[in-house]
Amino acid sequence: MIKKFSLLLMIITVLTLTGCKTGETKTDIDVVYEVKNEFTFENFDITENIIIPSTSNEGVTVVWGSSSPQYLTVDGTVTRPTFQDGDKVVSLSATITLNDAVAIASFTFTVLKEERTCITCYTDDLTIDFNYESTSFIADGTGIVDLVSCVDGDTAIFTEGNGTFSVRFLGINTPESTYKFEPWGKPASIFTCDKLTEATTIVLEYDASTTRTDGNERYLAWIWYDGRLLNLELVEESYSGSKGVGGLKYESLFYDAEFAAQDYDLRIWGEDDPTFDYSLDGIQLTIEELVTNQEDYIGLKVVIRGVITRTIGGHPYIQSGDYGIYLYKGFQSTSGLAEGNEVLISGLNLTYHPDKETGALQLTGFTRQNYSVESTGNVIVPNIITIDELSRDSIGSLVQMDDLTVVSVYENPDDDAFTVTAEDGEGNTVVIRRDDSISADVTGDLFTVGAEFSIIAPLGRYMGEYQLLIAHLEDVTFITE
Repeated sequence: MIKKFSLLLMIITVLTLTGCKTGETKTDIDVVYEVKNEFTFENFDITENIIIPSTSNEGVTVVWGSSSPQYLTVDGTVTRPTFQDGDKVVSLSATITLNDAVAIASFTFTVLKEERTCITCYTDDLTIDFNYESTSFIADGTGIVDLVSCVDGDTAIFTEGNGTFSVRFLGINTPESTYKFEPWGKPASIFTCDKLTEATTIVLEYDASTTRTDGNERYLAWIWYDGRLLNLELVEESYSGSKGVGGLKYESLFYDAEFAAQDYDLRIWGEDDPTFDYSLDGIQLTIEELVTNQEDYIGLKVVIRGVITRTIGGHPYIQSGDYGIYLYKGFQSTSGLAEGNEVLISGLNLTYHPDKETGALQLTGFTRQNYSVESTGNVIVPNIITIDELSRDSIGSLVQMDDLTVVSVYENPDDDAFTVTAEDGEGNTVVIRRDDSISADVTGDLFTVGAEFSIIAPLGRYMGEYQLLIAHLEDVTFITE
């Protein structure tokens, strides 16, 4: 009997300690909060329909509400925002009632945007909204033009009628690929040139909210090729961000396109350029090695040593032995690149201007901090060569041609430049060009048709044609009887 009483006492004690109240009735508040605590979701970053929780408690009413039913309805239907609209935050709330008792459960979801179905969505959807078939770009602000040559990713030279002019693309600024190299500069230049070269129709559009030309006397324009806005496409392809587009016609499109492009982390927004040499100085090579094996070093940074033979427009030709190369120094100003100076220059990029097929090998990327003058007063003896001996390996070197005869002279009406066509005794012809930056004592009237002469000059190439580039009047010797 004592044992049974002790067991009963223990049970009573346990029930007392655990607060068990036999036959206790839950209040309405207890019930609605119990339902609230039961409601849950597996995921709050959603792309597909979700299951809305419910309760089996009789008498309990649940009413759902959505802050943005266009993206997430109260029955769990998900409609993803477009890629352009971006992710959307939506709140679902459940109002749970039982008689006068109320509890509210709130849940915050992110409805993820649709995957981008195309890289160039904005460009694909944009169409020309102006007349251009019977207008002139120069005279009217819109018109069809023809490509003369590509310069880089955001500059090209066009012709309209009898006029040729340079155009800077509005709204963008692609990485550099001419006087210096930057990551993605060369790929951007290739992309632009490919599009323009292959285009059937190129249309230029002036923007009334800006000036017609920039500080370098280049026209400013939107570039349409076969109905596509190239400026915008370069942004979508991540070759450029938007630049100086505020207040212009396509401002909102460019900002939206740039924002969308950044999500992909492509090219300028996160990728290394496989064509760019990220080293600081480069590898030291002879000019002969660069010239004779140029394909092996295109785009790489190099260190070269040589003597400056001539300068054209402030840009030097540098030679070592029989081989020379042109250095485009951009806008860097220095007195150290004088003729006769032996220089050591690092951090240079090897490229072609304007391209391998029609132009010449050149070095870019010069800065005043990456060169030294090793000696002065050096003299390079020119290579004596005939017209039929001209080759790719001779470009950039100082050459001498004898016994030439003037066939024709063309003087540019817009500046002091002129070109002379001359032939040798076998009827082979070569072009001699005087740049408008050369001393004024070199004039076209010195070259009369039929005059015989010899010339010393660096050899260049333009539009697939070899050119001897006059630097000084004393480099030309006329033969008199």
